[in-house]
Amino acid sequence: MNNRIQRKIANLEGLQRFPAEDLFSYFTINKKDTILDVGTGTGYVARAVATKVDKVYALDSDKDILAYLMKTSDGSGIHNIEPIVGDFKSIPIPKDHVDTAIASISLHEVKPLSAVLDQIRSTLKQGGVFVCIDIEKTENASGPRVFSGEMEQEMMNAGFTIVTKSFPGMKLGKEPLYVIVGRK
Repeated sequence: MNNRIQRKIANLEGLQRFPAEDLFSYFTINKKDTILDVGTGTGYVARAVATKVDKVYALDSDKDILAYLMKTSDGSGIHNIEPIVGDFKSIPIPKDHVDTAIASISLHEVKPLSAVLDQIRSTLKQGGVFVCIDIEKTENASGPRVFSGEMEQEMMNAGFTIVTKSFPGMKLGKEPLYVIVGRK
């Protein structure tokens, strides 16, 4: 494993994140569901969800990070995650195929948001749910961020009906997180 991927893994694994198990309070999950984890990284969401459903697609643009995810998943006895190397703006999953899509701290760097949200929505079945967890833009933001109001508006522009918007009281570093849930 090269130094770049080792540093990336150390950084991602070292983050204090929104607990993956807390995601389940934002949507109904059924064993037969198909889940899309957008920007899966090391797979902390994909691995947690995979224990509850039959199929998880783990989408990331970094094939090395996906290899790490698969190694850790296999080592944990999780075998229902399908890694997908791809661009968020052109998700290689059939239309109307996914029950729930989750993007955890992965959309704040993507431009334009509209292209990604359109792609996510197209993968969802009618009535499917999109759960977006991201970092609120503040005065002292370190790095690219998206205001929760802007994300909510972009989701509505993409055709999502907003089910809920909340601030769970968690922070990534010193920056607050928000959760927006939309339905197709």
